[in-house]
Amino acid sequence: MGGSCEIYGEGGVLVVKTPYEPAFVAALKAHIPHAARRWDRERKAWLVDPAHQAQVVAAARKHFDTVRVQEDLFASPVQSERRILEVRYLGRTKARGGGERTAFAWVNGGWNAIFPESVLRRWFEGAESRPGDAPTLWQVLGIPAGSDEATIKKAYRRMVKQWHPDVCKEADAQAQFLAIRRAYEVLSDPVKRAKYEAGLALAATLPRTEQSDPPGYRAPLRCGLVLAEGRETLGRFTVAEILAWEDIINERGQTLTVSWPAGAERFVEVWV
Repeated sequence: MGGSCEIYGEGGVLVVKTPYEPAFVAALKAHIPHAARRWDRERKAWLVDPAHQAQVVAAARKHFDTVRVQEDLFASPVQSERRILEVRYLGRTKARGGGERTAFAWVNGGWNAIFPESVLRRWFEGAESRPGDAPTLWQVLGIPAGSDEATIKKAYRRMVKQWHPDVCKEADAQAQFLAIRRAYEVLSDPVKRAKYEAGLALAATLPRTEQSDPPGYRAPLRCGLVLAEGRETLGRFTVAEILAWEDIINERGQTLTVSWPAGAERFVEVWV
């Protein structure tokens, strides 16, 4: 422990200036999510989301002799806002340190939007979904359980367009395509659907086995016009709630599909 630390607000973020202290850096990485912190080489300072002000100040006081904190650092918290995000590619969620897993999305020419896993699961799978659970057939199609026949058919056509192996070059496109077809075959048949739902009801009464480290979550859709509520920090918009998700359609009536081929440096876009 030694040295001094200065913490002040600038441009809606916390600026944390300190001498190099490995223990302090380790504390930041352990307790502050990756998306909420960034090292600014020019200023030689950490930039941190003000939502984590208390953790930053506590860590600084633990690792430095002197900590100067600007008074009235942020008189009012950063307000959330609604935006329409043109998501050109959404990746799989990953653990990035200091919080829940998140997925980065390509918006406005860069990885400028962040979707927490819980937000994606809540939109595509419902409030009861938990990491490690196998997706239901409803979730494969990205629709609420109990949706009517018209909704099932519309969702099936949408997913087939996005995952058809002729246009989608994701490594598991064929497997996903077959899963989508199976989901439609079962849910579009009243008898098969009734049997399937009875099985789901029975499974819900059985004890659940938690996976110690379930794989990152991938949303069934990888692009779209997303109406979202959230807030911008450190140049990225972090989504707190998805309010709508529509396909991106061009002036010719074609729908955007995207995929990331194995070994490629960037995702590819195909209009169908």
